[in-house]
Amino acid sequence: MAQETVFYFDVLGFRHKSRGQGEAAVDALTDLASLLGTAAIAHLTGGWAHRYALSDSVFLTHEDPATAVRQAAVLFFNIASLTLDDDAPLLVPEEPADDEPLLVRGALAEGEVRHLKGIFLESAAPANLVGQGVVDAVTLEQGSGLKGPRILIAEQLARKLPSALADWLLRPTSAPGVWEVLWLLPPDPASFSGDEMCVKNICDRALRLLAKKGGDKEHGAQYREFLLLAVRSIERMKRAVAAGTLPAPVISSYFDAAAVEATCERTSGLPDEYAATLLRLVDSVT
Repeated sequence: MAQETVFYFDVLGFRHKSRGQGEAAVDALTDLASLLGTAAIAHLTGGWAHRYALSDSVFLTHEDPATAVRQAAVLFFNIASLTLDDDAPLLVPEEPADDEPLLVRGALAEGEVRHLKGIFLESAAPANLVGQGVVDAVTLEQGSGLKGPRILIAEQLARKLPSALADWLLRPTSAPGVWEVLWLLPPDPASFSGDEMCVKNICDRALRLLAKKGGDKEHGAQYREFLLLAVRSIERMKRAVAAGTLPAPVISSYFDAAAVEATCERTSGLPDEYAATLLRLVDSVT
């Protein structure tokens, strides 16, 4: 077995959808297949050493963990840009405009991996993978208890990465031993100026999703954590500007504190502790 970094991600809420009559699960899989088949996303996945998909689960591998982290962040950023852009054409033409957006969560893990030919396929090309790296990535994504469209990474792997990359793109989460990738940020601070408007659009969409779905008892946490991720990404960007490692961006403010406060006040079902944490973070970046 070879040592590789495995990036595993799947569709948020897919198991819940599959327990229903099946239409929602089929729609989610159709959206995912359409998304991964677009030229922009297919080009981004082409930089990985191996690519596999089964149901709503996607596995990508790379020999270099730092490259895997950077490519995972870029992939999630572009997935969000395509699925959350109100002006973008629908991936599925008949999809209702107010349908749930396609959100994904993933995890990165390093470990031994073996690539195998498909059991029922005549081709000898690898079509499946096994190994500790696969187990660790799936366990991290499914067992952390963390919500939202995150990229999770074990602290042990995070601390092996170059300090410049970790200081810019990674942060510890509330789960012991689990860090996350601030994927709203580009993998290199120098390229931030080219992504400013896309970052702002995702921030705006995250706030609108909080207003629409953040108070839901069953799935609201996914959208609440999405907005926190966006604010924390801007907080990291502001810190880099203050440290002189990033020029001041053209866009002066990515959040309107008054608009966020008004959203919290009119959205029923938001936990008080969450609203307090969110407003405190927004105040620090505006």
